[in-house]
Amino acid sequence: MSSPAALKYITAADRIQTLRKAATDRRLRPMAQDEIQVYYHASLTAYVAAWDAYINDLVREFYNVIADSSDSRFHAIYIVARQAADRALERFNTPNWENTRNLLIQCTGYDPIGDWAWPRRGMEGLEVRERLNEILHIRHSFAHGFGMPAYNWTQSPSGKVRLTSKVIRETEAFFKNLVNVTDSGMEAHINLTVIRTSPMF
Repeated sequence: MSSPAALKYITAADRIQTLRKAATDRRLRPMAQDEIQVYYHASLTAYVAAWDAYINDLVREFYNVIADSSDSRFHAIYIVARQAADRALERFNTPNWENTRNLLIQCTGYDPIGDWAWPRRGMEGLEVRERLNEILHIRHSFAHGFGMPAYNWTQSPSGKVRLTSKVIRETEAFFKNLVNVTDSGMEAHINLTVIRTSPMF
């Protein structure tokens, strides 16, 4: 079962698809290529924002699940840890793989690195981590007015660097997988390491 954070991500992702669909909607033709790119850039940016929100929500849910006010000694440690996590979340603003992994380890003890793979697409852990950082790099480039970086998945056979409907669909699937495997990993982490009285998901 999915966590509340994952369910919120799914709701956000469903809405984001509207941008990709608008870019390919024949009723809106003619549309210039640079206008289509605006829709695709907005889509990619929105998926990064939804991923960021998912990680923030997942950390907060971790603390909701492990809360136990009946044990005063645990509760004192819990309050200190929760406050430290809140401060870490305030500083968390670039959800690349390094920052996300560090945040999850620091705040929850869960190390997601072994879970971040995508076997159905033939992507091992290193490839998944690289793709996440590449997506973040693209988001950063157009957020700050830089040229879009060229990766094998953003470059056409003719050498033109741009986002396409196919790239955005792959980005949708990429983040869906990343949320699913992170959710499963966090659930397993809690089941193995945390004594709790209520289920997380």
